[in-house]
Amino acid sequence: MIRIACSQYQIEELPDWERYVVKIEKLVMDAKKDEANILLMPEYSGIEIACKKFNTDGELFEALQPLIPKYIELYQKLAQTYEIYIQAGTIIEKIKSGQFINRAYIFSPNGAYEYQDKLQLTEYEKSIHLLQHGDKQKIFETSLGKIGIAVCYDSEFPEIIRSLVQHGASIILVPSYTTTLAGYNRVFLSCRARAIENQCHVAISFVINEVNLSGEFDHAYGQAAILGPADIGFPDDGIIVQGQMNQPMLVTGKFSLEALTLVRKEGQVHNFEDSVRFTQINKEEMRFVLF
Repeated sequence: MIRIACSQYQIEELPDWERYVVKIEKLVMDAKKDEANILLMPEYSGIEIACKKFNTDGELFEALQPLIPKYIELYQKLAQTYEIYIQAGTIIEKIKSGQFINRAYIFSPNGAYEYQDKLQLTEYEKSIHLLQHGDKQKIFETSLGKIGIAVCYDSEFPEIIRSLVQHGASIILVPSYTTTLAGYNRVFLSCRARAIENQCHVAISFVINEVNLSGEFDHAYGQAAILGPADIGFPDDGIIVQGQMNQPMLVTGKFSLEALTLVRKEGQVHNFEDSVRFTQINKEEMRFVLF
Protein backbone atom coordinates (compact mmCIF):
# COMPACT_ATOMS: atom_id res chain seq x y z
CA MET A 1 0.00 0.00 0.00
CA ILE A 2 1.06 3.56 -0.72
CA ARG A 3 0.13 6.33 1.71
CA ILE A 4 0.09 10.01 0.78
CA ALA A 5 -0.26 12.85 3.30
CA CYS A 6 -1.80 15.92 1.60
CA SER A 7 -1.39 19.18 3.46
CA GLN A 8 -4.09 21.80 3.96
CA TYR A 9 -1.48 24.43 4.62
CA GLN A 10 -1.63 27.85 6.24
CA ILE A 11 1.02 30.28 4.92
CA GLU A 12 2.15 32.53 7.78
CA GLU A 13 4.38 35.55 8.26
CA LEU A 14 7.03 33.80 10.34
CA PRO A 15 9.64 35.66 12.42
CA ASP A 16 12.69 33.97 10.90
CA TRP A 17 14.10 31.01 8.96
CA GLU A 18 14.56 28.93 12.11
CA ARG A 19 10.84 29.11 12.83
CA TYR A 20 10.12 27.95 9.28
CA VAL A 21 12.43 24.96 9.73
CA VAL A 22 10.63 23.98 12.95
CA LYS A 23 7.23 24.27 11.24
CA ILE A 24 8.21 22.16 8.23
CA GLU A 25 10.01 19.50 10.23
CA LYS A 26 6.90 19.07 12.39
CA LEU A 27 4.81 18.69 9.24
CA VAL A 28 7.16 16.01 7.95
CA MET A 29 7.14 14.25 11.32
CA ASP A 30 3.34 14.28 11.36
CA ALA A 31 3.27 12.76 7.88
CA LYS A 32 5.69 10.09 9.02
CA LYS A 33 3.49 9.34 12.06
CA ASP A 34 0.68 8.75 9.57
CA GLU A 35 3.04 6.25 7.89
CA ALA A 36 2.98 8.30 4.71
CA ASN A 37 5.34 7.46 1.85
CA ILE A 38 4.76 10.87 0.25
CA LEU A 39 4.11 14.31 1.73
CA LEU A 40 2.34 16.67 -0.68
CA MET A 41 2.42 20.42 0.00
CA PRO A 42 0.49 23.11 -1.91
CA GLU A 43 1.30 25.58 -4.66
CA TYR A 44 3.06 28.78 -3.55
CA SER A 45 3.78 27.35 -0.08
CA GLY A 46 7.47 28.08 -0.65
CA ILE A 47 6.90 31.84 -0.52
CA GLU A 48 6.67 31.45 3.26
CA ILE A 49 10.46 31.34 3.51
CA ALA A 50 10.50 35.11 2.90
CA CYS A 51 9.40 35.52 6.56
CA LYS A 52 8.02 39.03 6.01
CA LYS A 53 5.37 40.91 4.07
CA PHE A 54 6.11 42.81 0.83
CA ASN A 55 4.11 45.41 -1.05
CA THR A 56 4.16 43.63 -4.41
CA ASP A 57 4.64 40.16 -5.85
CA GLY A 58 7.78 41.34 -7.62
CA GLU A 59 9.42 42.38 -4.35
CA LEU A 60 8.43 39.09 -2.75
CA PHE A 61 9.74 37.02 -5.66
CA GLU A 62 13.10 38.83 -5.65
CA ALA A 63 13.46 38.33 -1.89
CA LEU A 64 13.04 34.56 -2.29
CA GLN A 65 15.99 34.08 -4.64
CA PRO A 66 18.95 34.07 -2.19
CA LEU A 67 16.98 31.71 0.08
CA ILE A 68 16.31 28.99 -2.49
CA PRO A 69 19.60 27.05 -1.97
CA LYS A 70 18.89 26.53 1.73
CA TYR A 71 15.23 25.77 0.93
CA ILE A 72 16.44 22.93 -1.29
CA GLU A 73 18.98 21.82 1.31
CA LEU A 74 16.31 21.72 4.03
CA TYR A 75 13.88 19.53 2.11
CA GLN A 76 16.67 17.31 0.82
CA LYS A 77 17.79 16.68 4.39
CA LEU A 78 14.25 16.09 5.69
CA ALA A 79 13.45 13.60 2.91
CA GLN A 80 16.60 11.65 3.75
CA THR A 81 16.27 11.87 7.54
CA TYR A 82 12.63 10.77 7.64
CA GLU A 83 12.82 8.46 4.60
CA ILE A 84 9.87 10.03 2.83
CA TYR A 85 9.25 11.55 -0.59
CA ILE A 86 8.40 15.24 -0.27
CA GLN A 87 6.68 17.25 -2.97
CA ALA A 88 7.33 20.65 -1.42
CA GLY A 89 4.54 22.54 -3.16
CA THR A 90 5.95 25.32 -5.34
CA ILE A 91 8.37 28.20 -5.00
CA ILE A 92 9.03 31.08 -7.39
CA GLU A 93 12.46 30.89 -9.00
CA LYS A 94 14.20 33.32 -11.35
CA ILE A 95 15.37 31.79 -14.64
CA LYS A 96 17.82 32.85 -17.37
CA SER A 97 15.24 34.97 -19.19
CA GLY A 98 15.07 37.24 -16.14
CA GLN A 99 11.49 36.20 -15.51
CA PHE A 100 10.26 33.93 -12.74
CA ILE A 101 8.83 30.44 -12.94
CA ASN A 102 6.45 28.56 -10.64
CA ARG A 103 8.54 25.49 -9.76
CA ALA A 104 7.48 22.32 -7.94
CA TYR A 105 10.41 20.46 -6.38
CA ILE A 106 10.21 16.80 -5.40
CA PHE A 107 12.73 15.27 -2.99
CA SER A 108 13.63 11.59 -2.66
CA PRO A 109 14.73 9.70 0.47
CA ASN A 110 17.92 8.84 -1.43
CA GLY A 111 18.97 12.50 -1.57
CA ALA A 112 18.00 13.15 -5.18
CA TYR A 113 15.71 16.00 -6.15
CA GLU A 114 14.08 17.30 -9.31
CA TYR A 115 11.32 19.68 -10.33
CA GLN A 116 8.31 20.20 -12.56
CA ASP A 117 7.48 23.73 -13.74
CA LYS A 118 3.91 24.95 -14.03
CA LEU A 119 2.86 24.73 -17.69
CA GLN A 120 -0.26 26.88 -17.81
CA LEU A 121 -0.59 30.30 -16.19
CA THR A 122 -3.84 31.62 -14.78
CA GLU A 123 -5.13 35.00 -15.93
CA TYR A 124 -3.83 36.58 -12.72
CA GLU A 125 -0.38 35.06 -13.22
CA LYS A 126 -0.32 36.44 -16.76
CA SER A 127 -1.48 39.87 -15.65
CA ILE A 128 1.46 40.58 -13.33
CA HIS A 129 3.95 40.12 -16.22
CA LEU A 130 6.49 38.40 -13.99
CA LEU A 131 5.95 34.70 -14.58
CA GLN A 132 6.93 32.48 -17.48
CA HIS A 133 5.20 29.18 -18.16
CA GLY A 134 7.11 25.90 -18.21
CA ASP A 135 7.49 23.94 -21.43
CA LYS A 136 8.50 20.41 -20.39
CA GLN A 137 6.82 17.52 -18.60
CA LYS A 138 8.73 15.05 -16.45
CA ILE A 139 8.04 11.58 -15.11
CA PHE A 140 9.63 10.85 -11.74
CA GLU A 141 10.62 7.19 -11.47
CA THR A 142 10.51 6.29 -7.79
CA SER A 143 10.52 3.18 -5.64
CA LEU A 144 6.73 3.68 -5.38
CA GLY A 145 6.19 3.77 -9.13
CA LYS A 146 6.10 6.54 -11.72
CA ILE A 147 4.82 9.91 -10.50
CA GLY A 148 3.74 13.01 -12.40
CA ILE A 149 3.17 16.54 -11.09
CA ALA A 150 0.50 18.93 -12.40
CA VAL A 151 0.55 22.30 -10.67
CA CYS A 152 -2.98 23.52 -9.87
CA TYR A 153 -4.38 24.98 -13.15
CA ASP A 154 -2.46 22.35 -15.15
CA SER A 155 -4.89 19.75 -13.78
CA GLU A 156 -7.72 21.43 -15.70
CA PHE A 157 -6.23 20.30 -19.03
CA PRO A 158 -6.99 16.65 -19.84
CA GLU A 159 -4.13 16.39 -22.34
CA ILE A 160 -1.54 17.36 -19.70
CA ILE A 161 -2.53 14.53 -17.36
CA ARG A 162 -3.13 12.09 -20.20
CA SER A 163 0.43 12.65 -21.41
CA LEU A 164 1.80 11.81 -17.96
CA VAL A 165 -0.33 8.70 -17.59
CA GLN A 166 0.38 7.43 -21.09
CA HIS A 167 4.08 7.70 -20.25
CA GLY A 168 3.54 5.45 -17.24
CA ALA A 169 2.60 7.73 -14.33
CA SER A 170 0.02 6.10 -12.06
CA ILE A 171 0.16 8.79 -9.33
CA ILE A 172 -0.47 12.45 -10.15
CA LEU A 173 0.40 15.04 -7.50
CA VAL A 174 -1.45 18.37 -7.74
CA PRO A 175 -0.14 21.15 -5.47
CA SER A 176 -2.77 23.90 -5.57
CA TYR A 177 -3.62 27.44 -4.51
CA THR A 178 -7.14 28.71 -5.21
CA THR A 179 -8.48 32.10 -4.12
CA THR A 180 -12.21 31.47 -4.63
CA LEU A 181 -14.60 28.60 -4.05
CA ALA A 182 -15.18 28.51 -7.80
CA GLY A 183 -11.43 28.13 -8.33
CA TYR A 184 -11.29 25.35 -5.75
CA ASN A 185 -14.15 23.53 -7.46
CA ARG A 186 -12.54 23.85 -10.88
CA VAL A 187 -9.40 22.14 -9.62
CA PHE A 188 -11.19 19.54 -7.49
CA LEU A 189 -13.70 18.57 -10.17
CA SER A 190 -10.99 18.50 -12.83
CA CYS A 191 -8.91 16.15 -10.68
CA ARG A 192 -11.89 13.85 -10.18
CA ALA A 193 -12.36 13.76 -13.94
CA ARG A 194 -8.64 13.11 -14.55
CA ALA A 195 -8.69 10.17 -12.11
CA ILE A 196 -11.71 8.66 -13.88
CA GLU A 197 -10.68 9.19 -17.49
CA ASN A 198 -7.11 7.95 -16.92
CA GLN A 199 -7.91 5.34 -14.24
CA CYS A 200 -5.13 6.71 -12.03
CA HIS A 201 -4.66 8.17 -8.55
CA VAL A 202 -4.69 11.94 -8.11
CA ALA A 203 -3.66 13.65 -4.85
CA ILE A 204 -4.39 17.36 -4.24
CA SER A 205 -3.10 19.75 -1.58
CA PHE A 206 -4.22 23.34 -0.94
CA VAL A 207 -3.20 26.56 0.75
CA ILE A 208 -5.95 27.68 3.14
CA ASN A 209 -7.24 30.90 4.74
CA GLU A 210 -5.54 34.31 4.75
CA VAL A 211 -2.25 34.80 2.91
CA ASN A 212 -0.49 38.05 3.84
CA LEU A 213 3.03 37.93 2.40
CA SER A 214 2.40 40.48 -0.34
CA GLY A 215 -0.31 43.01 -1.08
CA GLU A 216 -1.37 40.86 -4.02
CA PHE A 217 -1.89 37.50 -2.31
CA ASP A 218 -5.18 37.09 -0.48
CA HIS A 219 -7.63 34.52 0.85
CA ALA A 220 -7.32 30.86 -0.13
CA TYR A 221 -9.80 27.99 -0.15
CA GLY A 222 -8.94 24.33 -0.01
CA GLN A 223 -9.99 20.80 0.81
CA ALA A 224 -7.21 18.28 0.15
CA ALA A 225 -8.11 14.89 -1.27
CA ILE A 226 -6.90 11.65 -2.78
CA LEU A 227 -8.96 10.47 -5.73
CA GLY A 228 -9.28 7.34 -7.84
CA PRO A 229 -11.54 6.01 -10.57
CA ALA A 230 -15.17 5.51 -9.52
CA ASP A 231 -15.21 1.81 -10.30
CA ILE A 232 -14.62 -1.62 -8.78
CA GLY A 233 -12.27 -1.60 -5.81
CA PHE A 234 -12.77 2.15 -5.22
CA PRO A 235 -15.40 4.28 -3.48
CA ASP A 236 -18.49 4.88 -5.60
CA ASP A 237 -17.67 8.59 -5.86
CA GLY A 238 -13.95 8.00 -6.43
CA ILE A 239 -12.99 9.98 -3.30
CA ILE A 240 -10.56 7.88 -1.25
CA VAL A 241 -10.14 10.54 1.43
CA GLN A 242 -10.96 14.25 1.75
CA GLY A 243 -10.29 16.91 4.37
CA GLN A 244 -12.52 19.58 5.91
CA MET A 245 -12.68 22.88 4.05
CA ASN A 246 -10.07 25.41 5.21
CA GLN A 247 -9.05 23.51 8.34
CA PRO A 248 -5.28 23.18 8.89
CA MET A 249 -4.68 19.44 8.71
CA LEU A 250 -2.93 16.56 7.03
CA VAL A 251 -5.26 14.46 4.90
CA THR A 252 -3.75 10.99 4.64
CA GLY A 253 -5.07 8.13 2.56
CA LYS A 254 -3.81 4.83 1.22
CA PHE A 255 -4.20 2.88 -2.01
CA SER A 256 -2.53 0.12 -3.99
CA LEU A 257 -1.28 0.29 -7.56
CA GLU A 258 -2.57 -3.26 -8.00
CA ALA A 259 -6.10 -1.84 -7.72
CA LEU A 260 -5.41 0.30 -10.79
CA THR A 261 -4.12 -2.69 -12.72
CA LEU A 262 -7.29 -4.59 -11.82
CA VAL A 263 -9.70 -1.79 -12.69
CA ARG A 264 -8.00 -1.22 -16.04
CA LYS A 265 -8.49 -4.90 -16.88
CA GLU A 266 -11.80 -5.75 -15.21
CA GLY A 267 -13.52 -2.44 -14.48
CA GLN A 268 -17.04 -1.56 -15.58
CA VAL A 269 -15.40 0.75 -18.13
CA HIS A 270 -11.88 0.81 -19.58
CA ASN A 271 -11.22 4.55 -19.85
CA PHE A 272 -7.44 4.24 -19.95
CA GLU A 273 -7.41 1.72 -22.78
CA ASP A 274 -10.19 3.42 -24.72
CA SER A 275 -8.56 6.86 -24.47
CA VAL A 276 -5.52 5.47 -26.31
CA ARG A 277 -7.80 4.19 -29.07
CA PHE A 278 -9.51 7.58 -29.34
CA THR A 279 -6.14 9.33 -29.61
CA GLN A 280 -5.32 7.10 -32.57
CA ILE A 281 -8.68 7.88 -34.20
CA ASN A 282 -8.08 11.58 -33.66
CA LYS A 283 -4.93 11.43 -35.78
CA GLU A 284 -7.10 11.07 -38.85
CA GLU A 285 -8.38 14.18 -40.56
CA MET A 286 -11.49 15.66 -38.99
CA ARG A 287 -14.44 15.49 -41.36
CA PHE A 288 -16.87 18.39 -41.66
CA VAL A 289 -20.34 17.49 -42.89
CA LEU A 290 -22.69 20.06 -44.41
CA PHE A 291 -26.37 19.15 -44.08
